[in-house]
Amino acid sequence: MTAEPRLPEGAARPALAGVSPYEPGRPIDDVRRELGLERIIKLASNEGPYPPFPAAIDAITRAAGEQRLYPDPGAWALRDALSANLGVAADRIVVGNGVDSLIKLLCLSLLDPGDELVMGWPSFVSWRQGAGIQGATVRAAALGADGAYDLDALLEQITPRTKLVVVVSPNNPTGGAVGTAALERFLERVPAHVVPVLDEAYFEYLPAGRHDGVALIRSGARLVVTRTFSKAYALAGLRVGYLVGPPDLATLLGRVRNAFDVNAIAQAAAVASLADAPEHLGQRVAEVTVERGLVDAGLRALGFDPRPSCGNFLLIGTGAPERAARLNAALTGHGIIVRPAGAFGAPDALRITIGRPDENAQFLMAMAASIRDTATD
Repeated sequence: MTAEPRLPEGAARPALAGVSPYEPGRPIDDVRRELGLERIIKLASNEGPYPPFPAAIDAITRAAGEQRLYPDPGAWALRDALSANLGVAADRIVVGNGVDSLIKLLCLSLLDPGDELVMGWPSFVSWRQGAGIQGATVRAAALGADGAYDLDALLEQITPRTKLVVVVSPNNPTGGAVGTAALERFLERVPAHVVPVLDEAYFEYLPAGRHDGVALIRSGARLVVTRTFSKAYALAGLRVGYLVGPPDLATLLGRVRNAFDVNAIAQAAAVASLADAPEHLGQRVAEVTVERGLVDAGLRALGFDPRPSCGNFLLIGTGAPERAARLNAALTGHGIIVRPAGAFGAPDALRITIGRPDENAQFLMAMAASIRDTATD
């Protein structure tokens, strides 16, 4: 029997030895095959609880018959639609295969080995991973008591080697969001050699009066903003994100991105979603907000203390990593998939996506049963 082929010794880049692969939430079919349950409720990946907007579904259907052609590499229709929607020039917009791809592009374009990325922690792991892939160092600041980024602590972590400073708001996995005035003061104090990035993946769920990174850019702030169609717009399966920043940054990212980064169906669905948003987006966000409050109250009745959240999810501490693992396993046994938050820097916590009303009610019943199941463990 011949030996399995392997890479030559030393072929792998040394920086990758310290990079862990991203661990997504478990797929529904995976859990269904394992447990043989008919109904599985996935509340693990912060997807929207409802289907794409009607106009997006129509656009997906129309675009399906044209897939023998490559997608528009410049995503001009989508960038023009975003330009009109956001009030910024199209040459300041870069679209990507979800925010994750834009994070990788920023790190690939701006970070060399020995450079630094400054961020809060616990937070979205893709920023840490993107820096690690480049051999850069991550300098992490503790979050505030409310689960939002502590912007003063973030500034204290910046050094002459820092290239990127990232603010994730609302923060994943805690749900905390920074205030507009604090963000403006922070941006005024970021040193000129550092590129500030505001990750607004959950922007649509922010309460009225909270920050709007694109509005700050329109007012002249030196800032890069990333957003996504995966959450409130319910296009997670198609993977569409976008970035707004200086035109020279957009040009730079164009040098390293894949030529056909966003497929044609995704582009068409995103354009249609923007057109349909005035009719549907506000109502959907309002429904999720109401349900988040009900789930929060239900969890408190069960003895948990969820973090205040401005996203479509809640984070609960369980007291110990071992208890988080036991509760997660018990919930899975009841057909509920939630997300252990260890990869995000919170090993004793579980993150719960807000689903539809029936899903949330089923989750709370399963959590009560899981507490009983694990009481004697």
